[in-house]
Amino acid sequence: MSAPSDPNRGSALAPWFLALAAISWIQIAFGALVRAKKAGLSCPDWPLCYGKIVPNLKLDGVVYEYGHRVFALLVSGLFAYLIWQTWRDSALKARIGKWLIGGAVLLLVQIVFGGLTVLIVHTGDGDPRPAAWTVSTHLILGNSFAALALLAAQELTRSEHGRPSALPAAFRAVLAGWTISLFAQFILGGLVAGTISGMVCTEFPTCTGGIWFPTFLGPVGLQVIHRLNAYLLVSLALTLLWLCRSHAGLRGTTRALLALVLGQATVGAINVLTLLPPAVTTAHSVFAALLFSVTALLWHRALASRTR
Repeated sequence: MSAPSDPNRGSALAPWFLALAAISWIQIAFGALVRAKKAGLSCPDWPLCYGKIVPNLKLDGVVYEYGHRVFALLVSGLFAYLIWQTWRDSALKARIGKWLIGGAVLLLVQIVFGGLTVLIVHTGDGDPRPAAWTVSTHLILGNSFAALALLAAQELTRSEHGRPSALPAAFRAVLAGWTISLFAQFILGGLVAGTISGMVCTEFPTCTGGIWFPTFLGPVGLQVIHRLNAYLLVSLALTLLWLCRSHAGLRGTTRALLALVLGQATVGAINVLTLLPPAVTTAHSVFAALLFSVTALLWHRALASRTR
């Protein structure tokens, strides 16, 4: 049974949803570190590790993969607590219940794909690694969950007063193009990681031998298309900022989007030039996670604005 509605409970829970988004971003970074350390298959089974709840952490790579699993329990535990707190209040349940149901579905599917990244192994070239499609799906699900936590926090702090400035009609169309391109970039990034194609281009901005686009096929083609899509994302972010230049409620969010995509592109270039060090590879995933979440926040605010 729901408890009587408390008008202050929403504002009190909002920081907890922000914390959930933050630890979800950390979990995404942790996953990137596991990949960078090539520790994704250090536990050969799932959900146990070497048949144990607590394995020998001195085994090669186990501390990274097992740590990633333990941190996932922290994310799940905080989310369960927030569901319990929300369902106690009928007004809160009506306001953000849909976000929590969506989050629960995402988290359950994400857990399944976490297991699949361990259980489905590609061995065709003699180098065992998780299947690229499970890595990409796992990445998108995790980022979707983090974005949903951020949206729940935004919904709990959203003001019902005031009439926001009108947006140009083209803004949502460009934002849709940005979103499609961003999803494509996530898929491409997952495929590059899953096929060990991060160093097939050893130069930047050219690919190899001073050639920008040597081919669009195979591993090199994946890397080249990944780069081209990054250039497109920068162009779309600039366009979005220009379109909402007179909209006070969206300027800050769009500036953050542009800063993040420029940071992401810079880290991507450093990644290549420094031969994929784990710290830079992890930072690359953190920027991607923040981009995903800020894009969701921008949609939330854009849909609440009028168009002209």
